[in-house]
Amino acid sequence: MSGLLRRCLRASAWLLLVLMVAGLLSYGSPCAKGADDASGSVGNADVAVRLAFDATLDAERAGANVSSLIVRLNEAGEALAEAEIALGDGNSSEAFSKAAQCVGIAESVKSDAEVLRVSALDEAQTEFWTYLVFSVVGVAVFVVALVLVWHWFKRGYFKKVLGMRPEVAHDEA
Repeated sequence: MSGLLRRCLRASAWLLLVLMVAGLLSYGSPCAKGADDASGSVGNADVAVRLAFDATLDAERAGANVSSLIVRLNEAGEALAEAEIALGDGNSSEAFSKAAQCVGIAESVKSDAEVLRVSALDEAQTEFWTYLVFSVVGVAVFVVALVLVWHWFKRGYFKKVLGMRPEVAHDEA
């Protein structure tokens, strides 16, 4: 019985060992997992920079002053480039760190760009209504002034016409 028990234990140990090796090979090494995480975070940072750029472009189209956002967007781009370089060198911890820094800057730029866009649109709408009101008031003042001047000239013209005396023409024949 001890021989049969040894064979079963030995077969179980081999089966367990084969399953562990197969599991490690299918899951990947811990270094590959770290590289995948870093690669994913660099990809997320790239997407965040693109979204921040689009938000900045929308704010500029709305008429906002985006010069400070562009400086910060360049900082995010530099952090993204450093993360990609670190990832290419195999330094996944630095790549992950730089990607996280890039995402933080990019999200800040995106939210600030949205605030500037809304502010610029509100300012443009206020400016439009101001110009519209002043235009309507200006037209009304002009029409009233035109009517008053017309009445003044009309009254003067009628006084002049009514004050005229007809001349009698003498016939010399």
